[in-house]
Formats: sequence, structure tokens, C-alpha cells
Amino acid sequence: MGTQEFKKYSNIRVNYKVSITSETGYELIGDSDWELLLKIQENASLKIAAEKVGISYRKAWGDLRKIENKLGFAIVEKNRGGESGGYTKLTAEGETLINAYKELNINFQNAVNKYIIEFKKSIKS
Repeated sequence: MGTQEFKKYSNIRVNYKVSITSETGYELIGDSDWELLLKIQENASLKIAAEKVGISYRKAWGDLRKIENKLGFAIVEKNRGGESGGYTKLTAEGETLINAYKELNINFQNAVNKYIIEFKKSIKS
């Protein structure tokens, strides 16, 4: 078995997680939930969203119900099939939540990058 050589500290990565929680610290929407909601936003289809995140349609419905129960409001609007086909799309509240979360992640990443660079510089000097 070969040994991989690293320059000092070159194999160190900084990881963090942005989480939306209740006042008591209970996670309201997990990473996989966000991914499902983003795919619903992109595709207006729960079936396609579930396929893209690698879960069953049934699990996706169950996850959505859990999310809405934890939040206390509807975040998706559902219309069953029929002649014109069905759709699942975010409600106005769901759109607001997802868009604000995207913006939070972008702003957080931009702010954290500066500190990650400073951290790496400080350990390499």
C-alpha cells in the first residue's frame, strides 16, 4: 500500500454547516430537505425532484409533510395529474424561504472564505 505524501497542512480542509433550527436548536430543514426543495423549485415536479436526489416518490412526499409540519405552514402547492399533467411547486412562502436560504449560503460562504484563507496562511507560515 503506497503512502501519499502531503506538504505540511496541504490536506487540511475547513468544513462548516449552515442549519435552520428552531429556538430550541431542533433542525427544521436538513441538507437533504433543502436539496429536495431546490429540485422542486427547478423542476416543478416532485417525481423529477425525487429522482434527482435519489429517493422514492413516496419518501419525498413524506419528507415534504414532515417539513411543513415542523415549519407550521405549506411550502409546496400540489396539483395531481389529469389531462394537463400534475405539478408540485413551491408556494410563495416556500419560494421566499428557499431564495433567502440560497442568499444566506452565498453570503455566508463569501464571509467565511476570508477566514479560511487567513487560517490556512496562519498554519502554513
